[in-house]
Amino acid sequence: MKAPTTATLVIVAMLTTGGLAACSEQQQEETRDKARSSLEQATEATKQAVNDAADYAKDASERAGDFLSDSAITARVKTALFEADQLNAGQINIETINGHVVLSGVVKTDAEADLAEQLAEGIEGVKSVENDIEVE
Repeated sequence: MKAPTTATLVIVAMLTTGGLAACSEQQQEETRDKARSSLEQATEATKQAVNDAADYAKDASERAGDFLSDSAITARVKTALFEADQLNAGQINIETINGHVVLSGVVKTDAEADLAEQLAEGIEGVKSVENDIEVE
C-alpha cells in the first residue's frame, strides 16, 4: 500500500471540512442551543461560587473583627489598670471573650479588687466584668 500523497491529504481535509459545513440548519441550531445552555449553567455556577466566597469572606471578617475587638478591650483594660497607682496591675490577669472581661489574679485588698473591676467596667466595648480576683 502506497503512502498518501500531499494532494490526497488536502482533498480528504477539504471533504471533511465541507462535510462539517454541510450540517443541516437544524443541527447547527441544536449545537448553538446546547452551547447556550452550557454557558448559562456555567454562568449560574460561577455566580453561586462568587456568592459563596463573599459569604465566607464576610463571616471570616466578622470573626477577625471580634478577635481584634477583644484584644483591643484587653489592652485598654490592662492600660487602665497599669495607670492606676493604687493597683499592682502585674498581678491581675485579664481575659476578654466577646466583650465579656474576666479578671483574675491576687491583690492585697478588697479595695484593689473593686477598683480593678470598676476600671474594667469603664472601658469602651466592655459588656460585663467577672471579678475572680483573690485577696491575700
